[in-house]
Amino acid sequence: MKRSSAQYSLAAMMIILILAGLAPICNAAGIGEKEIKDAVKSHIEENASWPKDRIRVEFLAAIPEAAITAGSSTCQVRSRAGESYIGRTSFVVRLGKGDTFIREETVRVRIEVLTDVVVTANGINRDAIIDPNDVTVKKKWLDTASSGVLSDINEVGGKKAAVRINAGTEITKHMLRSVPVVKKGEVVRIVLESGPMMISAMGLCEEDGGRGDLIRVQNTSSKKTIFARVMGASLVKVDF
Repeated sequence: MKRSSAQYSLAAMMIILILAGLAPICNAAGIGEKEIKDAVKSHIEENASWPKDRIRVEFLAAIPEAAITAGSSTCQVRSRAGESYIGRTSFVVRLGKGDTFIREETVRVRIEVLTDVVVTANGINRDAIIDPNDVTVKKKWLDTASSGVLSDINEVGGKKAAVRINAGTEITKHMLRSVPVVKKGEVVRIVLESGPMMISAMGLCEEDGGRGDLIRVQNTSSKKTIFARVMGASLVKVDF
């Protein structure tokens, strides 16, 4: 009965560690550099928002051998609050044996994610309307989530090139402009929807706007200026 109780206690402890976001490794042969790297990599794969086969981890410094010998050894990985799991970052690894804390290591890594990137198939002139056939999608390892590189052809097709774009160039948001479907001074219908209720009114555009853009529109009845999203020709919608 004592052995059974001990087994239950060990299982309960491991469940608590997992639920707490810590990655335990129990290794009868002890813990070394390989085990620490495996624990960090597993922690990243389990917590990142990308599929694990699209994640690549580079360790930026050698990890001292833990030299924790055979027995009930533990390796717990902790990440920083708000960790994005991409780019250069670090994780804290707590090493122990049984219930005894041994030491703590900071492991620095660079995380890359295999990402779809929209690339020009041929040169595109400034102010040209981009056709979906003008671009293609390639895969690239990126270590930043804020580069502005677009990953979906639908975000590019139908937009206007703000600059001359050479063939083979990765397209970013600043290279594009929306093609206006409503223009300043144009009369449009303003729609507000909330569940089954829909209210509409007439408005006057105070600026140009492409599909999906948020623009200023003056309600012709109340003379108040509101922000509305361009849905199509002569139609805007108030986000609610």
